[in-house]
Amino acid sequence: MAYQTGDLILDDHYNGFANSNSPNNVNKIWGTGDGIFGYGQSNTISTVDTDTTVQATQWNTLLSRMRSIADHQGTGITTSDSGQIATGDPLTAITTISADITTIGNAKTTVAANNVTLSNAVTGTRTFTGTWSSAVVHEVKYTFASVDAARYFFNAGGTIRWNGSMNGFTSDPKTLDWENLFETKFNVFSFGATSSSVSGNGTMDSNNNNTGTGYYDLSGTDYNVIFKMFGGQLTYSYYNTNFIQIEVKTNGTAGDNNANGNEITIKATMQDAASDDGSADDTMDGNLVSNWGYNKPNQNHLNNDACGTITTAEVSQSQS
Repeated sequence: MAYQTGDLILDDHYNGFANSNSPNNVNKIWGTGDGIFGYGQSNTISTVDTDTTVQATQWNTLLSRMRSIADHQGTGITTSDSGQIATGDPLTAITTISADITTIGNAKTTVAANNVTLSNAVTGTRTFTGTWSSAVVHEVKYTFASVDAARYFFNAGGTIRWNGSMNGFTSDPKTLDWENLFETKFNVFSFGATSSSVSGNGTMDSNNNNTGTGYYDLSGTDYNVIFKMFGGQLTYSYYNTNFIQIEVKTNGTAGDNNANGNEITIKATMQDAASDDGSADDTMDGNLVSNWGYNKPNQNHLNNDACGTITTAEVSQSQS
């Protein structure tokens, strides 16, 4: 039956908003969901039996849950808690509900900045000391308690992070170019549900600029190259064959709800490929910090920590 202004709320209206098989419904976003849908929250909305009266408390819970999702995402919706009613009052149609559920469904993996909590310098972070003139390679694995926990993390806007930095080095042109590449041009790498990004202002290699690759886009269990950025973007183009490359892989386990693994491994390669000419700046010194972390959805608006404990561990490291 059509849902329009002035209608009383029927059970099929309410159930459709709460838990239908339509592309978007509140429980699909808030609860277990499937694949890219689902925050893993335990307090899902109960449906009502056919020909059963929808109670004021049920209607108000629906509106409140929509508001919690929107506030977690930072998404603007028209329907608000002002639509809540008192026990005994008639329930009448709010015409914006359907459109607003579509809006929060489309923004399902979006999160407001204050609704994730940063864990920085987690286990696996390493400071490479001494000199290097060829490459530094560092691999770290992120393990979630289950494939659904991984889904909930990414679905609710969680991201895995890496960044490199240098300190205590000799200020020669080559090392300064590396510092600029790490901290200005590349800066922080973030890996989310359906996309990846860097926060720097450098120019990415056009053949390896996969901003549209996230957790659900990883193919197979081999490494997927996400980003590659070359040096030589400071002053000396001579260093434009040096590069940072980020690769990501998953163990690919799908589980019952179409996840894409509960083990995510990331490899950061810092390759010094510029031809050495015997000058003093052929070798980098000081400290190179390979820093790993993650932004985890918090409970500002969510009901429970569905992501659980995230374990990180160094897989391999090399310096030459």
